[in-house]
Amino acid sequence: MTASERLDSILRGEVLRSSQPYGAERACLCFSESPPDHLAHLIADRQFEPYGIVVTREGVLDAGGGAVAYVPEDTYSLFRAAGLEHWAVRTGTDSTWMHEREWRVPVPDGPQTVGMQLGSLRAVLVGDPAWRPSRIGTGTWIHMQEGTPCHGCGDPFCEEYTVLPRLWLESEIWVWDEAARGVTRYPPGTLT
Repeated sequence: MTASERLDSILRGEVLRSSQPYGAERACLCFSESPPDHLAHLIADRQFEPYGIVVTREGVLDAGGGAVAYVPEDTYSLFRAAGLEHWAVRTGTDSTWMHEREWRVPVPDGPQTVGMQLGSLRAVLVGDPAWRPSRIGTGTWIHMQEGTPCHGCGDPFCEEYTVLPRLWLESEIWVWDEAARGVTRYPPGTLT
């Protein structure tokens, strides 16, 4: 999936999928701590695609997560021996991951388990001001000429009524502005 397709899937399904961080046995949801200057570094300098969700530290902590430790090899071995390697990132000349400023939420039941509720987000980050998530069917059919309910019974003017995902409508939207190396923020419900 592309970054925008992955974001579309998250917004439509309200689900985050975990994976195993490099060198770890336990699946986690992984986040990058990104104040504005660091966000600009990741997107403009490191070429990360500007599509994602923005959560708060409190949300990660409430879900049982926290910041990972960036430690030398001998200390990482101690984390690994204790079965806690998912809480650490090994540093050294061949491992330079500190630019990610990673936070993780360990997930107990394997890589496909949802580990964090997405009831509300701090924001949704997009790289294209015209991008919108796919609309979601409501199960209600409307006659497009008459505006009246119908049953989708083969009438070519009868279409399912669709809406934008709840998280898109209820979250602040941050649109990446490459020239300004920052985001333009839109209040919830304004980019429909």
